[in-house]
Amino acid sequence: MNSDRIKKSILNISVILALILFFFLYYINLSRENKISLSPEIETLTVPYPKSSELKESKNVYKRYTPGEITGVYIDVFSTRDKSGKIFSFSDFDLIADWDTDFNPILDAYVQFADDEKQPKGQAVNMPNATIKVKGNPSASLKSYRIKFMDGSPGYKGQSVFNLNKHLNDPSRIANKLAHDLIYDLQHISGFRTEFVELYIRDDSLGDKKKDYHSYGLYTHIEQPNKTYLRSRGLDENASLYRAENFYFQFTPQIKNVGDSDYDKDLFETVLAIREGKDHTKLIQMLSDINDESKDFKEVFYTYFNEDNYLTWLAINILLGNSSGISEGFLLYNPSDSMVFYLLPWDFDKIHQWMEEEDDRPNIYEELNNVGLHRKYLQLDGSIEKLKLRVQELNNDALSTKRVKSLIKQYKPVLLEMMRQYPDDVLSSIGLNEQIAYLGQIDERILMNYQDFMRRYQ
Repeated sequence: MNSDRIKKSILNISVILALILFFFLYYINLSRENKISLSPEIETLTVPYPKSSELKESKNVYKRYTPGEITGVYIDVFSTRDKSGKIFSFSDFDLIADWDTDFNPILDAYVQFADDEKQPKGQAVNMPNATIKVKGNPSASLKSYRIKFMDGSPGYKGQSVFNLNKHLNDPSRIANKLAHDLIYDLQHISGFRTEFVELYIRDDSLGDKKKDYHSYGLYTHIEQPNKTYLRSRGLDENASLYRAENFYFQFTPQIKNVGDSDYDKDLFETVLAIREGKDHTKLIQMLSDINDESKDFKEVFYTYFNEDNYLTWLAINILLGNSSGISEGFLLYNPSDSMVFYLLPWDFDKIHQWMEEEDDRPNIYEELNNVGLHRKYLQLDGSIEKLKLRVQELNNDALSTKRVKSLIKQYKPVLLEMMRQYPDDVLSSIGLNEQIAYLGQIDERILMNYQDFMRRYQ
């Protein structure tokens, strides 16, 4: 009898424990299900479009950078045999023409940089350390040149390419230099070092009596966007890097991937010049998504662009009046492990054409409206206010009147010396006194661009 009671008590206790365990497990499982079902909703509400990573450039490369200095460059140009066996000399550079794009010989050269007395560091030698070719406008009265140092050469301040730009179409002769000196230390943008250069060339093909250095006057060097440039700034040297030639963020027939049977590199580069990179898959995907009206543009924008970088790029162009820089002359940098395309300003040649009587540049706001990416972004809620804040920030600091005047003060000794000498004294489109007077108005122009922008978007 007692035994039956004991068994019944044990059974009741077991049932109670089983019920407790059942409800306990049920509660835990219910909590997990609630967490799983709620998590996506919370994430979607709090972070609708994840912010792409910032562009972080190492600024150490600018520590010893002096904006107002001038470097003497002495180049011996040698007669050089091409692959077909034909010999070309420095005088053949004068035969290069716009209509003959296939003719642009590359010659061997020996490049020396001047010491404090503006003399070559060593005697002329017959062993080249670089090559030289004409770049830019081949019909210019004085050419611009690209120097590429050979493997094993120390190059120039860690740079393997030396760009010598004459800037004859720039009445101020400082447009590119001033712009880059104003923005190189900005956050969200990767800058470029520039140098004033006094160029001397000696033509090795001439007779001994004529083999002297001849002055070609004032040039400006700007860093070449390439792997060396990326590496020196802690950026991804395996990235894709493009230069806009005639680019409106449209999906044009010229843009094909390298594996496409219709791919033509020369046609591709009429739209985007390929600085680095061999695969255009991400570029094509970005252009396809931007121009796909069925996609949410806000989501597309935050997938492919960093807003801080984009706003800074827009603000720089607006304040400097760089209307041509909206569709040409800027760079697209796309790291190898990212879908993001960063915009880098590079070419500012035309920003000071207001100094001449005929200023036929298009309105920058018309240019922005012609590009679907910019038009759609500026239509997003809050985008105008964000751009206003960035424009105001740059106008008060990096591109302020004080900063502009300070840099021009550093440039003036170089200009006053070089623009009085041959050949620059006869090549300038405006007189020296007029040029100096115009330089004093550049800060006012930037302020006018700022005020015009603020009125337009009141």
